[in-house]
Amino acid sequence: MQHAIPQVGPMVDASVNARAWNHIAAQAPGQDVGTVPERFEWTCWPGRGPGSEFLGDLAGLRVAELGCGTGEHIAYAAAHGALLAVGVDVAEQRIAQARARFDHLPALVWRVGDAAQELAELPRLDVCFSIYGALWYADPAQLLPVIHNRLRPGGLLAFSVNGPRTGELSGRRVDNLTLDSGVRLPVVHYSYDADAWRHLLDEHGFTDSEVLAVQGPEASPYRTLVLRARRSGD
Repeated sequence: MQHAIPQVGPMVDASVNARAWNHIAAQAPGQDVGTVPERFEWTCWPGRGPGSEFLGDLAGLRVAELGCGTGEHIAYAAAHGALLAVGVDVAEQRIAQARARFDHLPALVWRVGDAAQELAELPRLDVCFSIYGALWYADPAQLLPVIHNRLRPGGLLAFSVNGPRTGELSGRRVDNLTLDSGVRLPVVHYSYDADAWRHLLDEHGFTDSEVLAVQGPEASPYRTLVLRARRSGD
Protein backbone atom coordinates (compact mmCIF):
# COMPACT_ATOMS: atom_id res chain seq x y z
CA MET A 1 0.00 0.00 0.00
CA GLN A 2 1.34 3.42 -0.94
CA HIS A 3 0.87 6.54 1.16
CA ALA A 4 1.08 10.11 -0.06
CA ILE A 5 3.49 12.63 1.41
CA PRO A 6 1.90 16.08 1.05
CA GLN A 7 5.05 18.14 0.64
CA VAL A 8 7.47 17.74 -2.24
CA GLY A 9 11.06 18.80 -2.81
CA PRO A 10 14.58 17.40 -2.48
CA MET A 11 14.98 18.24 1.22
CA VAL A 12 11.63 16.64 2.05
CA ASP A 13 12.65 13.50 0.13
CA ALA A 14 16.02 13.37 1.89
CA SER A 15 14.47 13.82 5.35
CA VAL A 16 11.82 11.14 4.78
CA ASN A 17 14.33 8.65 3.41
CA ALA A 18 16.94 9.37 6.09
CA ARG A 19 14.39 8.57 8.81
CA ALA A 20 13.54 5.23 7.24
CA TRP A 21 17.11 4.13 6.60
CA ASN A 22 18.34 5.20 10.04
CA HIS A 23 15.67 2.95 11.54
CA ILE A 24 16.70 0.09 9.23
CA ALA A 25 20.34 0.57 10.28
CA ALA A 26 19.40 0.50 13.96
CA GLN A 27 17.86 -2.98 13.64
CA ALA A 28 20.62 -4.44 11.44
CA PRO A 29 23.21 -6.76 13.03
CA GLY A 30 26.86 -5.79 12.97
CA GLN A 31 28.84 -6.92 9.95
CA ASP A 32 32.39 -8.21 9.71
CA VAL A 33 35.02 -5.51 9.79
CA GLY A 34 36.98 -5.24 6.59
CA THR A 35 35.10 -7.77 4.47
CA VAL A 36 35.35 -6.28 0.99
CA PRO A 37 33.12 -8.19 -1.44
CA GLU A 38 34.83 -10.28 -4.09
CA ARG A 39 32.23 -9.39 -6.71
CA PHE A 40 30.69 -6.03 -7.53
CA GLU A 41 26.93 -6.60 -7.44
CA TRP A 42 24.57 -4.25 -9.30
CA THR A 43 21.39 -6.13 -8.38
CA CYS A 44 19.95 -7.69 -5.22
CA TRP A 45 20.40 -11.15 -6.77
CA PRO A 46 24.05 -12.23 -6.36
CA GLY A 47 25.61 -13.29 -9.63
CA ARG A 48 22.92 -11.73 -11.85
CA GLY A 49 23.90 -8.83 -14.06
CA PRO A 50 27.32 -7.30 -14.70
CA GLY A 51 30.18 -7.09 -12.24
CA SER A 52 33.07 -4.68 -11.72
CA GLU A 53 33.81 -4.65 -15.47
CA PHE A 54 30.79 -2.37 -15.85
CA LEU A 55 32.90 0.36 -14.20
CA GLY A 56 36.27 -0.64 -15.59
CA ASP A 57 39.66 -0.24 -13.92
CA LEU A 58 39.36 2.16 -10.95
CA ALA A 59 43.07 2.36 -10.12
CA GLY A 60 44.22 5.95 -9.73
CA LEU A 61 40.72 7.40 -10.23
CA ARG A 62 38.52 9.65 -8.09
CA VAL A 63 35.30 7.77 -7.41
CA ALA A 64 32.08 8.54 -5.50
CA GLU A 65 29.14 6.34 -4.58
CA LEU A 66 25.83 8.10 -4.02
CA GLY A 67 23.77 6.16 -1.50
CA CYS A 68 26.61 3.98 -0.23
CA GLY A 69 24.69 2.29 2.60
CA THR A 70 27.06 0.25 4.73
CA GLY A 71 29.91 0.90 2.34
CA GLU A 72 30.87 -2.39 0.71
CA HIS A 73 30.90 -1.15 -2.88
CA ILE A 74 32.84 2.07 -2.34
CA ALA A 75 35.19 -0.05 -0.20
CA TYR A 76 35.62 -2.30 -3.23
CA ALA A 77 36.73 0.79 -5.20
CA ALA A 78 39.22 1.78 -2.49
CA ALA A 79 40.59 -1.76 -2.23
CA HIS A 80 41.11 -1.83 -5.99
CA GLY A 81 43.29 1.24 -6.17
CA ALA A 82 41.01 4.27 -6.34
CA LEU A 83 42.94 7.46 -5.56
CA LEU A 84 39.87 8.89 -3.79
CA ALA A 85 36.78 6.89 -2.82
CA VAL A 86 33.87 8.92 -1.39
CA GLY A 87 30.83 7.26 0.15
CA VAL A 88 27.77 9.50 0.44
CA ASP A 89 24.57 8.52 2.24
CA VAL A 90 21.59 10.40 3.61
CA ALA A 91 21.42 8.19 6.74
CA GLU A 92 23.91 8.97 9.50
CA GLN A 93 23.57 5.51 11.03
CA ARG A 94 24.40 3.81 7.74
CA ILE A 95 27.58 5.88 7.44
CA ALA A 96 28.47 4.98 11.04
CA GLN A 97 28.20 1.31 10.07
CA ALA A 98 30.31 1.91 6.96
CA ARG A 99 33.02 3.62 9.02
CA ALA A 100 33.10 0.74 11.50
CA ARG A 101 33.59 -1.74 8.68
CA PHE A 102 35.99 0.00 6.31
CA ASP A 103 37.72 3.02 7.83
CA HIS A 104 41.00 1.08 7.80
CA LEU A 105 41.13 1.27 4.00
CA PRO A 106 43.13 4.06 2.39
CA ALA A 107 41.50 6.68 0.18
CA LEU A 108 38.03 6.40 1.78
CA VAL A 109 36.05 9.53 2.71
CA TRP A 110 32.51 9.52 4.12
CA ARG A 111 29.83 12.21 3.74
CA VAL A 112 26.38 12.33 5.37
CA GLY A 113 23.60 14.26 3.67
CA ASP A 114 21.56 14.82 0.55
CA ALA A 115 23.49 13.49 -2.45
CA ALA A 116 23.21 16.63 -4.58
CA GLN A 117 24.39 18.91 -1.77
CA GLU A 118 27.28 16.69 -0.73
CA LEU A 119 28.38 15.99 -4.29
CA ALA A 120 28.56 19.70 -5.10
CA GLU A 121 31.33 20.08 -2.52
CA LEU A 122 33.56 17.31 -3.90
CA PRO A 123 36.47 17.71 -6.32
CA ARG A 124 36.14 16.68 -9.96
CA LEU A 125 35.46 12.95 -10.25
CA ASP A 126 36.30 10.29 -12.82
CA VAL A 127 33.51 7.90 -11.83
CA CYS A 128 30.21 8.31 -10.04
CA PHE A 129 28.06 5.27 -9.28
CA SER A 130 24.95 4.30 -7.34
CA ILE A 131 23.41 0.89 -6.57
CA TYR A 132 19.74 1.26 -5.66
CA GLY A 133 20.95 4.53 -4.20
CA ALA A 134 20.52 8.23 -4.81
CA LEU A 135 19.54 7.83 -8.49
CA TRP A 136 16.61 5.78 -7.20
CA TYR A 137 15.70 7.78 -4.08
CA ALA A 138 16.34 11.36 -5.24
CA ASP A 139 14.86 13.39 -8.08
CA PRO A 140 17.13 12.76 -11.10
CA ALA A 141 16.16 16.15 -12.55
CA GLN A 142 17.86 17.71 -9.50
CA LEU A 143 20.73 15.24 -9.15
CA LEU A 144 21.88 14.64 -12.73
CA PRO A 145 22.99 18.26 -13.34
CA VAL A 146 25.13 18.13 -10.19
CA ILE A 147 26.68 14.82 -11.24
CA HIS A 148 27.39 16.28 -14.68
CA ASN A 149 29.12 19.26 -13.09
CA ARG A 150 31.29 17.11 -10.81
CA LEU A 151 32.40 14.57 -13.43
CA ARG A 152 35.31 15.41 -15.66
CA PRO A 153 34.53 15.46 -19.41
CA GLY A 154 34.20 11.84 -20.46
CA GLY A 155 33.69 10.74 -16.86
CA LEU A 156 31.50 7.71 -16.18
CA LEU A 157 28.13 7.59 -14.45
CA ALA A 158 26.82 4.09 -13.67
CA PHE A 159 23.86 3.10 -11.55
CA SER A 160 21.14 0.55 -10.91
CA VAL A 161 17.48 1.14 -10.06
CA ASN A 162 14.38 -0.99 -9.83
CA GLY A 163 12.48 -1.23 -13.07
CA PRO A 164 8.88 0.06 -12.92
CA ARG A 165 6.29 -2.39 -11.73
CA THR A 166 3.35 -3.22 -13.95
CA GLY A 167 1.03 -0.24 -14.07
CA GLU A 168 3.34 2.00 -12.07
CA LEU A 169 3.35 5.64 -13.15
CA SER A 170 6.62 7.40 -13.92
CA GLY A 171 8.03 9.96 -11.52
CA ARG A 172 7.93 10.45 -7.77
CA ARG A 173 6.42 7.54 -5.84
CA VAL A 174 6.01 6.71 -2.16
CA ASP A 175 6.37 3.18 -0.79
CA ASN A 176 7.09 1.74 2.64
CA LEU A 177 9.91 -0.05 4.41
CA THR A 178 8.70 -2.45 7.11
CA LEU A 179 10.71 -2.64 10.32
CA ASP A 180 11.10 -5.84 12.36
CA SER A 181 8.52 -4.39 14.73
CA GLY A 182 5.98 -4.23 11.92
CA VAL A 183 6.07 -0.44 11.76
CA ARG A 184 5.98 0.81 8.18
CA LEU A 185 7.96 3.92 7.29
CA PRO A 186 7.48 5.82 4.02
CA VAL A 187 10.30 6.13 1.48
CA VAL A 188 10.33 8.28 -1.63
CA HIS A 189 11.67 6.93 -4.89
CA TYR A 190 11.63 7.94 -8.56
CA SER A 191 10.47 5.37 -11.10
CA TYR A 192 11.34 5.49 -14.82
CA ASP A 193 11.57 2.91 -17.58
CA ALA A 194 14.61 2.46 -19.83
CA ASP A 195 13.47 4.95 -22.50
CA ALA A 196 12.72 7.61 -19.90
CA TRP A 197 16.16 7.14 -18.33
CA ARG A 198 17.83 7.50 -21.72
CA HIS A 199 15.91 10.72 -22.26
CA LEU A 200 16.86 12.06 -18.82
CA LEU A 201 20.54 11.26 -19.36
CA ASP A 202 20.56 12.88 -22.80
CA GLU A 203 18.71 15.94 -21.49
CA HIS A 204 21.31 16.49 -18.78
CA GLY A 205 24.42 16.20 -20.91
CA PHE A 206 25.29 12.50 -20.88
CA THR A 207 26.11 10.46 -23.97
CA ASP A 208 26.66 6.83 -24.99
CA SER A 209 23.95 5.66 -22.59
CA GLU A 210 23.51 1.92 -22.13
CA VAL A 211 20.70 0.17 -20.26
CA LEU A 212 20.76 -3.48 -19.21
CA ALA A 213 17.51 -5.01 -17.97
CA VAL A 214 18.26 -7.78 -15.45
CA GLN A 215 15.34 -10.04 -14.61
CA GLY A 216 15.02 -11.50 -11.14
CA PRO A 217 14.96 -15.22 -10.40
CA GLU A 218 12.35 -17.36 -12.10
CA ALA A 219 8.79 -16.23 -11.35
CA SER A 220 10.04 -12.99 -9.76
CA PRO A 221 7.96 -9.96 -10.83
CA TYR A 222 10.94 -7.66 -10.30
CA ARG A 223 13.55 -6.37 -12.68
CA THR A 224 16.61 -4.16 -12.23
CA LEU A 225 17.82 -1.60 -14.75
CA VAL A 226 21.61 -1.21 -14.81
CA LEU A 227 22.72 1.91 -16.66
CA ARG A 228 25.87 3.76 -17.62
CA ALA A 229 26.66 6.88 -19.61
CA ARG A 230 29.50 9.33 -20.18
CA ARG A 231 29.59 13.01 -19.33
CA SER A 232 29.70 14.94 -22.57
CA GLY A 233 33.03 16.64 -23.31
CA ASP A 234 33.37 20.42 -23.30
